[in-house]
Amino acid sequence: MEMIRLTIDFGLLILIWLVQVIIYPTFREVVPEKFQVYHRRYTGQISWFVVPLMFGQLGLHGYELYVNINPMNLIIAVLILIAWLVTFGLSVPCHSKLAKHGYDLAVINRLVWTNWLRTIAWTGIVILDILLVDFPALEV
Repeated sequence: MEMIRLTIDFGLLILIWLVQVIIYPTFREVVPEKFQVYHRRYTGQISWFVVPLMFGQLGLHGYELYVNINPMNLIIAVLILIAWLVTFGLSVPCHSKLAKHGYDLAVINRLVWTNWLRTIAWTGIVILDILLVDFPALEV
């Protein structure tokens, strides 16, 4: 199960860094007249990757927390909670505004800046995963 967890967490790490460094900043460069079509295509396609990974992560870490409550698993659970809260409390509303109204530089900038919270959370999860693999004694 450890390899599945690492694979899912690492998948989210790669995905979030691609979104943070390449995809969201590129939103600024899309021609405003074509933005809604581009955005609709992006959100439809990215969901096929994000949704299974997020639910897989939630399920696996939830199970691990249930069977082995320890400080590291609790920290990871908090980071997952942060990622979910940012996703549905900040990112989804930004995407909804962009889908409804089209190109809006202020909303795109908000999306880029608030996405750093998810980027940091998912990066932290992978760092803790690696520490748990390399130093199992941390799993007290």
